[in-house]
Amino acid sequence: MTEKDSKWQRKGKSRDLAEIGWLEADILHIVWDKQRVTVRDVYEELRLRRRIAYTTVLSVLRNLAAKELLHQNKSHVAYVYTALVSDVEVARAILETLVDRVMGGNTKPLIAHLEGMAPEREVLVL
Repeated sequence: MTEKDSKWQRKGKSRDLAEIGWLEADILHIVWDKQRVTVRDVYEELRLRRRIAYTTVLSVLRNLAAKELLHQNKSHVAYVYTALVSDVEVARAILETLVDRVMGGNTKPLIAHLEGMAPEREVLVL
């Protein structure tokens, strides 16, 4: 992790790994794919997969900006959101949390599992 952890990487009791919920992860994935999004962009993409309210998408985007995962550009009529962290950074933080909390710091079983799933791919080293 970096010297100054972002708000989303706070240590403490949480039901989500690395303070990222499932809906937040889905929305981050959309932002990473599209690079620049509005609330409407994310809402239209998500409603193809599930029933969701526009206001829910708005709230989650605001929360992700508050957690310093997204940048909220308020200079346009519709706010534009861009990612402040990459998918690799988030994946690394989640894996570090998983290894620490669930596996007691032992990375060997996880690495062995990942190598068995995709032996031709490079394994993310924690």
